[in-house]
Amino acid sequence: MQTRKDWMKKYYTEEQLHDLRKRYTPEVQAQAERGWADLVRDVEAAIGRGESPESETGRKLADRKQKLIDLFTGGDPGITANLQKLYEDQANWPANFKKPYSDAVDQFLREAAKGIVTV
Repeated sequence: MQTRKDWMKKYYTEEQLHDLRKRYTPEVQAQAERGWADLVRDVEAAIGRGESPESETGRKLADRKQKLIDLFTGGDPGITANLQKLYEDQANWPANFKKPYSDAVDQFLREAAKGIVTV
């Protein structure tokens, strides 16, 4: 976790932070950064083409987002829940923190995720 993101630590327990530090190696971080950049690019392209979030393309994009979240959380339900709390608390994010993607991308992915059935 980088210094510029230290404010995020308050959303996780010490045990969760230890687990994240252990699993989130530089290689995993690089993979995640590439994955998010590719996903955002592809969602923006889908929006530009007028694709519906409910389309097959939308569902595949939402699935890719979930895989990237799973890469970060390691499938840990507590980390996943706390990541959700972090995103629900955007009103309290530092003013200088740049969101990882636009509101339009976020909305598209949220709507697309509604069409995914999890087992």
